[in-house]
Amino acid sequence: MMKPRMRRGLICIVMGMTLAGCSGNKDDEMQMQMQAAANSSMSPIKVELSWTPEEVTAGTAISFKAVVTQDGEPVDDAREVMFEVNESTDKTKKIEIKGESAGEGAYVGEHTFEEAGEFSVTSHVTARTQHSMPSKNLVVAP
Repeated sequence: MMKPRMRRGLICIVMGMTLAGCSGNKDDEMQMQMQAAANSSMSPIKVELSWTPEEVTAGTAISFKAVVTQDGEPVDDAREVMFEVNESTDKTKKIEIKGESAGEGAYVGEHTFEEAGEFSVTSHVTARTQHSMPSKNLVVAP
């Protein structure tokens, strides 16, 4: 028959070995996550904002386009692309147009301006833990 003190010691050793074996999986998983983060590019995303037609008249549909790249390669996995259009004279009036992927890093959204005026267009792009917001002025002729 085992003495109680020896029994407790043996139980402690078995429990310690069991816990040590279980913690190894978490260490491996953590190490893999750290390697993935180290391998991801820290280069900034670049967003090129444009629209067609270049000269816009009231009542004509316009197609906004944001081309997103990183290290010269297209970014097709952006989490969010949105075009924000503000009137230059009244900043409280704004339109938000959701950008949809058109492939090869391009995201597009359409809108028709019913009235002439001057507007500020900002593309909000969130991709690969980064956010970019280039802006351009747009004049809509009557």
